[in-house]
Amino acid sequence: MEPILEVKNLRKNFRGFTLKDVCMTYMGMIIASSADETNKADILLNSLPLRRHEIVLAKYLSTFVYSAIGIAIYLLVAAATKVLGFPIHVYPINFKAVIYGILAVSFLNAIYLPLMFKFGHGFSGIMYIILIFGFSYGISYVIRLFEKLVNYDWFQNIVSFIMNQSDTVKMLFITALALIILTVSCLLSVKFYKNREF
Repeated sequence: MEPILEVKNLRKNFRGFTLKDVCMTYMGMIIASSADETNKADILLNSLPLRRHEIVLAKYLSTFVYSAIGIAIYLLVAAATKVLGFPIHVYPINFKAVIYGILAVSFLNAIYLPLMFKFGHGFSGIMYIILIFGFSYGISYVIRLFEKLVNYDWFQNIVSFIMNQSDTVKMLFITALALIILTVSCLLSVKFYKNREF
């Protein structure tokens, strides 16, 4: 595939399902954080025979649960829209969009969760909103930058090399990148949470 076409596909995937997956995961995280704050969940959890790293790991795993719920809701709404014949355009969901969604959710929560475990739910909730808006506008800027860079030979060579790999290799690379980002973030969160007093 030509580099310029792949960059256009990237824009389409991010505008479509990926942003919706990020927003649905965001809603799940914010609702859970609000409930935790209201019910003083940190004090309750730390009174149980749980290690702090287990609490942190559970929060990281919950991001994927919220993402999966978001995918399921999206598929149900898309199917209902098609069956009922509503004149609404629903972006088709494909494997690439899901992978991009996982990477985007991983990246955003890798920034948000250490802040939450360091400062608590209140401050980090505000930061999460800023992150979501920054992501929404920032990704458009990054894609526009890619569209300008695609005119350079060195950038075309990099994109061509990546695009010539099989879908399996690309999926493994993105999964590995998401895991590395989340692992570093999780280690930071464990460190911050162990040092907090309740």
